[in-house]
Amino acid sequence: MGKRVLDKQRFVFLEKPAMEVLQREENENRENQIAAYLGELKKYHLSVKKLSEGRPDRKVRNLMLNLAMILISEEKLWEKTRERKRIPLKAFSRMVEVPVFELKEMEDQILAYALLLEGEKYPLIRRSLHFMEGTSEDTTEEASKTSRGLSLLSRGRFSYILTSQGQFQRIRVEEGSSGHVAYGRPIGKRLNLLKPLFALLLAAALLGGVYYTMSRNITQTIIVKATGEVKMDFNSFGDMVQVVGIEATGRKFVEKAQFQEKDIDTVLAEIIEQAYITETIRERAEITILISGAFLPEDFFKAGKTHDRILSYQLNAKINNNGSFLYVE
Repeated sequence: MGKRVLDKQRFVFLEKPAMEVLQREENENRENQIAAYLGELKKYHLSVKKLSEGRPDRKVRNLMLNLAMILISEEKLWEKTRERKRIPLKAFSRMVEVPVFELKEMEDQILAYALLLEGEKYPLIRRSLHFMEGTSEDTTEEASKTSRGLSLLSRGRFSYILTSQGQFQRIRVEEGSSGHVAYGRPIGKRLNLLKPLFALLLAAALLGGVYYTMSRNITQTIIVKATGEVKMDFNSFGDMVQVVGIEATGRKFVEKAQFQEKDIDTVLAEIIEQAYITETIRERAEITILISGAFLPEDFFKAGKTHDRILSYQLNAKINNNGSFLYVE
């Protein structure tokens, strides 16, 4: 086992360290260091907001702390990290014997620790962390209702803090917080509804586009010929797209028609109804129904509104269903 593998267990965050009292005379210097640290995080495409979304337990934080210490102590590896603004994960993985996929999940916080602990750039921030060399007791970390730490960024009643145990947290600030020390109830990760909402809107748009295309796509045309002639177009759903009178007589009863529904049976029945009411056709008259495009079922005219109209008016219906003849019984 290499030395670097052993170093993964060198430092541990203390369980319940006493929070250091921050000196007022250091406030300006601390503010400058916090601003510089946040600016450096930004160069690595990091932010305290992003870091606070992770919730690593104490065991994982200890591991990330040690990995950060190893990273900044390896001059060539740290130099490549500084150049690329990301950790060379494959090389680092071989060195510390941690799988690349695990390092990838921890990379942001390892970088945040490394930038904070490198040299003496941020002593007043670093001082808020409490860790030491030693072994960590294998105990379950209890969830606390309140957290206390160094305020790195404030947004009204909310603050992003760094606790003494290396936790980046977003809290709702409670009364009693002052200066750079803030405490309050941790706030869970905010749900990002924009992505699912966008996906939902995109799916709705696609479905809407498909529906619109299918609703305008004519798959069936029916022509009714008697004394007048009417042409009806229907879409993939069997709904009427348009109905037109071919000549004056046909247009006359199309204008009077009131379609309660747009399905084939209702529309066809209403056309026959209006033709009968306007005396365009009379009892025992002959009508021709020509169907092109999608076939109608063989039993289509054996029940329904159109079937009732044809029988009630004793019409002699000749029905050509795209080459095959149908009969009303």
